[in-house]
Amino acid sequence: IPRPPNAFLLYRSDFLKRRTIPREVEKRQQNLSRIIGECWNLLSTEEKAVWHEKAAAATAAHQAKYPHYKFRPTRR
Repeated sequence: IPRPPNAFLLYRSDFLKRRTIPREVEKRQQNLSRIIGECWNLLSTEEKAVWHEKAAAATAAHQAKYPHYKFRPTRR
């Protein structure tokens, strides 16, 4: 069962779907994540609050779908 996405993951997913940075300019996920992280840090508190609300809704939906889910990381 996948973990529910947090606010940053939802923001990153939306950022990539909108193709703010065209694939011709940058293809490497490592660089895209760095750029998106910098953009995330530049967002205002109000803008981040929108993504935190979406993350809370995603978590509630995940909880409804998997009521007995508990994150248990596995040791490598």
